[in-house]
Amino acid sequence: MSVISSYFVSVTVPLRNDADILVAFVDEVMHVLASSYQNYELVLVDDGSTDATQRVVGSLLERHKCIRYIRLSRSFGQETAILAGLDTVIGEVVIVLQAESDPPAMIPEFVKTARDENAVVYGLTTGPIGESLAYRIGRKTFARLVRGMLGIDLPTNATLYMALTRQTLNAVIQIKDKSRALRIYGSVVGFERRYLEYEPTLRRAQPRPKGILEGFSRALSLIVTNSIQPLRLVTYLGLLASLSNVVYIGYIFMIAIFKRDVAEGWITTSFQNSSMFLLLFVILTVLSEYVGRLFSEMLDRPTYIIAEERLSSVMIPEEGRRNVVEQSQ
Repeated sequence: MSVISSYFVSVTVPLRNDADILVAFVDEVMHVLASSYQNYELVLVDDGSTDATQRVVGSLLERHKCIRYIRLSRSFGQETAILAGLDTVIGEVVIVLQAESDPPAMIPEFVKTARDENAVVYGLTTGPIGESLAYRIGRKTFARLVRGMLGIDLPTNATLYMALTRQTLNAVIQIKDKSRALRIYGSVVGFERRYLEYEPTLRRAQPRPKGILEGFSRALSLIVTNSIQPLRLVTYLGLLASLSNVVYIGYIFMIAIFKRDVAEGWITTSFQNSSMFLLLFVILTVLSEYVGRLFSEMLDRPTYIIAEERLSSVMIPEEGRRNVVEQSQ
């Protein structure tokens, strides 16, 4: 296959305690990039790893050219780590990979599709990626909620294996929400979307389990950050409850006028009180989420903090080549 020299390709990878699989993964990525492109870079973003990831990356920087290593001061979450890498990439086409499951061999196809159609390209997994049944059900439920509340029709098996052109990336990084969601951002910016299916490459015999509670918390945060539909639903419920109270007051007056022996009404009163308190607490729960989100946005803290940056000894494959035209015809 011929090596492409007309554009620059960047690959960014979030890392979190991936020392055990990192060497083989990086070797595979660099082989694909070097055999396909003349201008490329690999950006490794360490999301607060506590294992030997930093030491392993150090050895990789000595063996490979065109690698950059960014270590965050603590763990900020996978998608924040990805977007930290996207903030620094210099390529005209950018690929996002997960070290544990994504096949680097698909990079050229992702790049070509993104360039040919100036689209956001999503990977669709055709096999299991180490998720429990409960997590898969939750992910599918979240996809339906996103479709209904945000108007985004994203396949339930869409992953973070993505490709973006420089134009689409510039649109994505303009979004400054504290709750980062690359797949949603890639959909809301308005560019064309394309999908490529791939078979996951599981690099661990036992994939790491994904926390259900963590996934639920993140899903809730994304919905609250990107939609007012939960608040609108509570508004409708409040109006319905108000109408019910008006009807109930009318019922009380009718009983008072036409019925002489009125029972104490303990059951009715208790039912009304319990219903109103249930509705009240639902409203307070939703409002508290929005108030908490507003508070987080008002703090204006940095989304991530970089503790260290390191580079390969060689960052440009052909240092003597210049991206200028020496003579015009």
